[in-house]
Amino acid sequence: MIAKETSDQLSKLIGSEKVFFREDGKLDQNTFDSYGLDRTKVYSPKYQILLFPENTEDVQKIVKYAYENGIAIVPSGGRTGYAGGAVAKSGEIVISLAKMNKVLDFDPFLGTLQVQAGMITKNLHKEAEERGFYFPVDFAATGSSHIGGNIATNAGGVRVVQYGLIRDWILGLTVVTGKGEIFRFNGEILKNNTGYDLKHLFIGSEGTLGIITECVVKLTKPPKDIRVIFLAVPEYKNILDIFKETHNFSLPLLAFEFLTDYCLKKVKEHLSVSDPFPESSKYYVLMEYEVQDEADEEKLFGILETITEKELITDGSIAQNSRQNETFWKYREGISESLSLAHTVHKNDISLPLRNMEAFLADMEALLATKYQGFEVALFGHIGDGNLHLNIVKPKELSDADFFERCKSVDPEMFSLIQKHKGSISAEHGIGLLKKDYLQFSRSEAEILAMRGIKAVFDPKGIMNPGKVL
Repeated sequence: MIAKETSDQLSKLIGSEKVFFREDGKLDQNTFDSYGLDRTKVYSPKYQILLFPENTEDVQKIVKYAYENGIAIVPSGGRTGYAGGAVAKSGEIVISLAKMNKVLDFDPFLGTLQVQAGMITKNLHKEAEERGFYFPVDFAATGSSHIGGNIATNAGGVRVVQYGLIRDWILGLTVVTGKGEIFRFNGEILKNNTGYDLKHLFIGSEGTLGIITECVVKLTKPPKDIRVIFLAVPEYKNILDIFKETHNFSLPLLAFEFLTDYCLKKVKEHLSVSDPFPESSKYYVLMEYEVQDEADEEKLFGILETITEKELITDGSIAQNSRQNETFWKYREGISESLSLAHTVHKNDISLPLRNMEAFLADMEALLATKYQGFEVALFGHIGDGNLHLNIVKPKELSDADFFERCKSVDPEMFSLIQKHKGSISAEHGIGLLKKDYLQFSRSEAEILAMRGIKAVFDPKGIMNPGKVL
């Protein structure tokens, strides 16, 4: 059996305690399967070898062996993605970074942390806080996602409007390419103008060029005091007007999120939270601000007063303490979990220029009414950076297979609308398996050809996460 022989050879290279063969029974089948899946429900895992390296050198040994023997590899992080990027469905070997979770270095002068790529993002937050710093990239999956996976998908999250994407917080990377070479990009210095900054090719590459094993992340000062405002909004156009009003106040806006009443109902059903207001509203907005002094407090109330006077909201509340901050955030961050607990969902993670958003939504509503008649739609997202999460909920009477087939037939029309309004078919979840056939809606032929050329340089045999993105 080839797989068994491969397992034995890899055990000799990195140690048998780091190698799991499906038939050896060291892991139950459900646990074993889980390392070859992400949060998509479209594919089933099909692989036999699972590896747990502990350092970059282990990863190099594995990849060199795979390169020499033409064996495909799927990197596995926290598996929190929604694009099929971590699915092993064709007999690949799976490399989990779960044991590569250590802090390697801290620079108090520059304010950086060097960590292994398997560190859970929330733990990175804690490591930064313990040293008096702050790592600002945050999203609902921080408790289970890995920092390496965040980098491989160029994760965004809820504070992009203030802090930018994770790309903006990566100073250095260590990667193992598809040929088994170790590259250490940039290291620990802020200025390094010596030609192409190759680390940016690996940020957002979804494991198709190589495996990110270590990273140097930049840190910043923590916000002094965070205040959250939750608003009831009658019409979508009011949301955009509220966002424009935020520009008139010199107060750091950390997040600007929105959700529909349908989303809030799902959160209330499954996470046991109370109603934010006496009466429901069609839409809700969450704003998060940094407040440093009494003058900032006055500005905060000024914002609420202004949007109330302009009749942009029907109700609103400023959180009075950290517990209420958490409750307000639960209304927004609990949506994905609440939907997944009760439904099969077809997720669309898209972005558009804010000035085109209202026109796009009008076109999109017409398309949904025609193609998804009677279906429920969960709409929410990071409106401050133009990112919409448009989730189609499976009706009970449809099987999963029929539902996904129906969605697949509609996707090209949806992506055509996104293209028409100058948006992207994937804002922060990546391309993976689910959207690779539609890449041309956001990338030109010439760009895709260039991507293939770049992949050929770093992964000439095509063994790194094959079938993903391209």
